Amino acid sequence: MASVQGIDYNTPPVKYRGERVLALARKLSSAVADLPDYMDERFAATVYYMLYLPYPLLEEPRKGDRRSLAQYMLLSAIQASPRFYRIRKHTIADATTSLVASAVLVEALARSLSQSRPGEGQGGGAGENDGSDVVEELVASEELEHSVERALEAVSEVVQHAKEIANFALSFSAGNASALSLEDSIQEVIALARNTDVRMLLEALKTIEEGGSRIRIRRVRTPRGELDGYEKGDDIERIVASELVLPEILFMAKLAEKSLLLYRKVLGEDYGPFYVLLDKSGSMMGMKMIWAKAVALALAQRAARERREFYLRFFDSTPYPPLHIPKRIHGRDVAKLLEYVARIRANGGTDITKAILTATDDILSSRSRRKPSDIVLITDGEDRIALDAIRRSLQQARARLYTVMIYGNNPDLRKISEAYMVATRLTREEALRVVNVGD
Repeated sequence: MASVQGIDYNTPPVKYRGERVLALARKLSSAVADLPDYMDERFAATVYYMLYLPYPLLEEPRKGDRRSLAQYMLLSAIQASPRFYRIRKHTIADATTSLVASAVLVEALARSLSQSRPGEGQGGGAGENDGSDVVEELVASEELEHSVERALEAVSEVVQHAKEIANFALSFSAGNASALSLEDSIQEVIALARNTDVRMLLEALKTIEEGGSRIRIRRVRTPRGELDGYEKGDDIERIVASELVLPEILFMAKLAEKSLLLYRKVLGEDYGPFYVLLDKSGSMMGMKMIWAKAVALALAQRAARERREFYLRFFDSTPYPPLHIPKRIHGRDVAKLLEYVARIRANGGTDITKAILTATDDILSSRSRRKPSDIVLITDGEDRIALDAIRRSLQQARARLYTVMIYGNNPDLRKISEAYMVATRLTREEALRVVNVGD
């Protein structure tokens, strides 16, 4: 069988890779349902490691083994393509994008080969009818290269956007040692990479990320905690060891004057939920919605970095079910967030009062209800609101309201908002002002 040098195909991890790639490929298209026998788990694992390893070398096939020869000819044609090396820029040492690219490539190869020889060479069991004759005939007719190029073309765009999605997921873990993995959501990543709306959102988000958002850490003084510096005082529990060697009379004098050198200690204090209310009424259609969605994604990144719960709720005349992301975010949460945000379309009316009251109810029912929370409202709505009811609900939930008004003005919201921002150009600078609210 064709294989990559140095890979032990009998080990469980390698077998798992082959089985996973093949299972994913079969789910992508009905064209793979009758996959030729030579495209087995070993073949799929070889495709994966050709993409994943920095310098993969193919082993020569055994003489007289038609299946090994068919695999080798096909894999050699893939490896000889300049397009394949451009794809590898996104996949080397990246398990997520390698899985995406290998699954899409196996599916695309099966489809491309079936188009070259429609109705022949598919399925059929072992031996003379194992499908390897298709590869041999394509080599003889010089069509194999064209079939491979068609398959690689299908992979190129998908893998580039899959890499962007993987990088987006990693941005949620910035500042800590752990890295978010999307390996358990590969099928969702492939679907997202093929989604035009997701691509548009990630492109809009790039400008915000390049500007950089700050991470807010709230610290409180405490006798026990992290060392944060030095200060003077009379707290014996935090005294610096060098003070203990002072003569007794000098020590007592400094104690009386509260001038002993002490360690300054602090503890990080958790915040409550970060809640985004996003208006999806018909007037938000177009660039307004794209900009607002990109800001919402950037706020989700900030919430993850600050280890806060995150809620996103779209609303028009009715609040829609919220997306909740816990403090400990996983790869599948990132995939779910992207899919959810991209799916929403602008339509309907606007009821800001109902949206805010629903948000405060969510905060009150959360585990973090006793901690200060932030609600970011993004809207272009100029309708009247129930001021007294909203004030009471914000106080009960210990929530601060930050309003982002797009192309408009709402005097009532200005009165009850901790900060009131007007976005008129929908630029990176305006987006960063929103992302860094509360600093």
